Amino acid sequence: MAVPRRPGHEFDPWTFSDLHDLPDDGWRYEIVDGSLTMTPPPGVRHEFVSAQLLLILSRAVPGSHTVLGPVGLDLHPSYRTPDLCVIPRKVVRDDGELVTPADVLLAIEVVSPGSVTTDRVTKPAQYAKAGIPAYWRVETRPQVSLTAYTLRAGDDVYSELGSWHQGVAHLQQPFFVDVPLAELTP
Repeated sequence: MAVPRRPGHEFDPWTFSDLHDLPDDGWRYEIVDGSLTMTPPPGVRHEFVSAQLLLILSRAVPGSHTVLGPVGLDLHPSYRTPDLCVIPRKVVRDDGELVTPADVLLAIEVVSPGSVTTDRVTKPAQYAKAGIPAYWRVETRPQVSLTAYTLRAGDDVYSELGSWHQGVAHLQQPFFVDVPLAELTP
């Protein structure tokens, strides 16, 4: 589906403000290096995993932070929408449209069939380059698994902390939390 641009702006890079002109049609729109990308809306399994993870994390995050998602992330000239983010509560009180990488303690992507490459390669590279200290990738197929990454001082790529396919993921970074994978499995 082609998304029309204003006359005279057909070849200009997309901006965050351009997203306001797009239809509310269920598609997820993001901007990658000034180019518009579209993915189908998340499926039921994806949403179940996201909701369960939000509940688990909400009980574990430090009181100064909260878990939200999806939320707009300003990676100018890219604008991404992580499935979940842990951000300071003060950012929510500021009531902006976007969060900045400096606001994000942890970004989480739940992989869907239409987002495999983006969630495994592109987004973690962009998040690391922007300095987001932690990234989790949750796979939903063939079984639920969680892989946690951290950004070590001076690095611009993530280092893997661990990967869990069953049992409980015991994590100490970026905060203490136990994630029972059975609770993420529909």
